[in-house]
Amino acid sequence: MSDFLDTCERAAADGWARIKRGTFWRHVMEHGFDRELYVGLMTEIYHYTRENTQNQALAALDLHSDRLSLMRFCLNHALEEAGHDLMALNDLRSVGADPERAMASSPLPETQAFVAYLYRVASTRDATARLGYSLWAEGCYPHIAEVLQSMRSSLSLTDGQMTFFVAHGKIDEGHLEEVRRTIVQHCTTDELRAGVLDVLRTSLHLQGTVLEGVIRVHQESRRLEPAAAGR
Repeated sequence: MSDFLDTCERAAADGWARIKRGTFWRHVMEHGFDRELYVGLMTEIYHYTRENTQNQALAALDLHSDRLSLMRFCLNHALEEAGHDLMALNDLRSVGADPERAMASSPLPETQAFVAYLYRVASTRDATARLGYSLWAEGCYPHIAEVLQSMRSSLSLTDGQMTFFVAHGKIDEGHLEEVRRTIVQHCTTDELRAGVLDVLRTSLHLQGTVLEGVIRVHQESRRLEPAAAGR
């Protein structure tokens, strides 16, 4: 089973490598963050994080007492995810953005597709399949460290202004090991392991599209500014 976890880690690394070749990542590495880009990113993070408790709990719907430990994992993990969206709102508030505006906004199409995919996985696949999403999400911090550093230095943010990433990251250290143990315990067939790997790859790809959506909107707004100023 350690071989399978290694395969998953390689798949996640490949997914992050593709994301790092994208427009969002290249922009941040070259130009850093301005407030508008940061607010756009944290708003989309709020939108999809807000649904994680629900879609994780939904994955347990078809589980019964013959798979009790997996049911407990799904429901406990769902509860532990509750409130993480409030961290994103706190971080928006800390830079002077209005959390109510984020809450009232419509998610980008890319974010809607990401969330819809996770609900589809939770409602149509075996409960183990969603572990592919949890595995990369809980273990993402080494991959995103340079973006977090750019965020911190560009906007002079303190840990107290980055609660989603700092406090959330500390929580996720324990979650990652729990996810790995759950995969070892419950993904006992080639079919179940293939489901985990498929969801890992697809959900990470969709996460990348969310980042591309954020930078697309940011760049479009920048292009419109001179025209607006000239009127």
